[in-house]
Amino acid sequence: MRLIFFFITFLFSYSSYNQIREDALNEAFSNLGDSISIEVFKFDIQKLKKFNVNNDTILLDTTLNINKFYEFNFRRKDNFEFIKPNNVGQVYNKLSYNLNDTNYPRIGFNANNSQLQSIEDVYFYDVAYPMTELLFKSVFSQGQLTDVLFTTNVNRKLNFSLAFKALRSLGKYQNSLSGSKNFNFTYNYNSEKFSSKSFYISQKLEKHENGGLTLLSLNDFESEDPVFNERSKLNVKLEDAINVYFQRDFYSRNSFKLTQDKNDFKLKHSIHYVTINNAYNQSIINNYYGDLTNQNSSVRDKFKFRSIKNKISLNISNLIFDFFEIGFINFNYEYFNLNSDDEKINENSNLFSIKLNKSFEILDIDFDFQKKINGNRVGDRLNLILKPSKKYNLDLNLKLSSVKSHPGLIYDSYYSGFNEINWSNQNELINTNNIIINYKNKKFGEFNLSGSIINNFVYVTTKVGDNESYIPQINQSDTDINLFKLKYNKSFLFGKFSMNNSLLIQKVNQNKNILNIPNYVYRNSFYISEKIFNNVLEIQSGFNFKIFSKFFINEYNPIISTFHIQDKRKIGEYPIIDFFLNAKIRQTRLFFIFEHINSSFSGNNFFTSPSMPYRDSSFRFGLNWNLFN
Repeated sequence: MRLIFFFITFLFSYSSYNQIREDALNEAFSNLGDSISIEVFKFDIQKLKKFNVNNDTILLDTTLNINKFYEFNFRRKDNFEFIKPNNVGQVYNKLSYNLNDTNYPRIGFNANNSQLQSIEDVYFYDVAYPMTELLFKSVFSQGQLTDVLFTTNVNRKLNFSLAFKALRSLGKYQNSLSGSKNFNFTYNYNSEKFSSKSFYISQKLEKHENGGLTLLSLNDFESEDPVFNERSKLNVKLEDAINVYFQRDFYSRNSFKLTQDKNDFKLKHSIHYVTINNAYNQSIINNYYGDLTNQNSSVRDKFKFRSIKNKISLNISNLIFDFFEIGFINFNYEYFNLNSDDEKINENSNLFSIKLNKSFEILDIDFDFQKKINGNRVGDRLNLILKPSKKYNLDLNLKLSSVKSHPGLIYDSYYSGFNEINWSNQNELINTNNIIINYKNKKFGEFNLSGSIINNFVYVTTKVGDNESYIPQINQSDTDINLFKLKYNKSFLFGKFSMNNSLLIQKVNQNKNILNIPNYVYRNSFYISEKIFNNVLEIQSGFNFKIFSKFFINEYNPIISTFHIQDKRKIGEYPIIDFFLNAKIRQTRLFFIFEHINSSFSGNNFFTSPSMPYRDSSFRFGLNWNLFN
């Protein structure tokens, strides 16, 4: 509280001084008639835009709202459908099953997906003024999270951006240090006849893996013995295991306009090159993964994946089709063990694609279809979106999709330094059929209703008959899994008070408990918003509450960076309450959060996996600063 009072006093003093100083500067510049006078310069936020690879445009938002608070984290996304790890940068356990939308094989190590930046997360910019965005957030012991973005238009046609995100956090438990580096470069050029977009991403995740607490330490944690309030005294399963995941992406898409008449013909080409290295190192060997092979004294599992996707297409826009595209795709990949030249998977696959968009009097149709010509691990994909015509002003859409996807190449072939962690097979493609309805209304809120049928679901178990074994076993379901989800979000306003509610209801029909998710997830944020100090300072303060039903949550398996199922321990039905104070001065947003403030009086029954506790109560702070030149 002393820190908060000091902070508010400082802001008041600063704003008063700054106002006097700014008025003097404005008057001086106005008298000079200089073009850089604040009164002459008219800032327009509408001239700052960003858009993704699909050209969905988003205006830059510098307001202080509850969504900014939800997204102020390592992922820069809302974590509603995840439960956070006890250290920043570690993998997130899932509270829901997210449908796979890609039909191209990947390497695997799927637990990392929640931390990685995908092609859908890359933004290109078009800004009238050079823009810099700075983010800082404190972590858990010895480190920080920083994220910096700079973008500018060289001219009205050409823009580039540079971004760098870095993390280091020691954590509260033994061998839980995490670190990451993410570099991002984008470029886009647009003219009447030619447009080009490119990006390069380099992502490195380094995680010290402890595998969770031992059975004895779990009992010590749950006993609430004050001796173990210092969490580093609790023993963990893996004392020196380290995972290093390194991925680089290069993407470029170029479009050439062939005609200038009503039939707008364009020739397009895109290329996406990906290279991934993953290394798992462990020197202190115990019985969780069994014995070593060939009398080795340590484990150094190293795998590499490379892929390149080329697409060439021709599209037309005319009176018949608002947009029609036909294309040919070549996808080439290879996957191999860096410790052996014998085991290698490579394939050259071809597909054709069709996209079209057509607006009728009452209905808009978006159709996207990819069909493979050859290839064992490449699948088909179909997306059909129907929505009312814009004249009805109704935010409603119906999406029908069918995707055949590969679970990951490591689940087909993996050869470890541990004797019992070796397999070679070819899993069937996972076939997922979905129907999704989205509806948004200011009065009634936002609804998302989905039903899915999943065939050939791939899941991981551990060695049968050994409760302490982490030796992974790859399985594929021979029966269908039916998944139903209803997600609802609504905000309520009571004068200066606001309440944001999010509810997720889920139902799974399956013969065996292999897709394990809670029946419900609920989050409520109750807060007050106010402007003080002559409207110079905007504040937002309140409580965030989250709870989910008990279920057999998955356990994290470090050697393959994947979660495996278990039926020994249920977690859930414990409340997570955070207190937050957010503030905004001009284009700077400040965040102060007391996480899990109820941990000291709710009992030590809070977990993020069967063997790893959730975060203890802690105080963290940070800022998000937008600068415009």
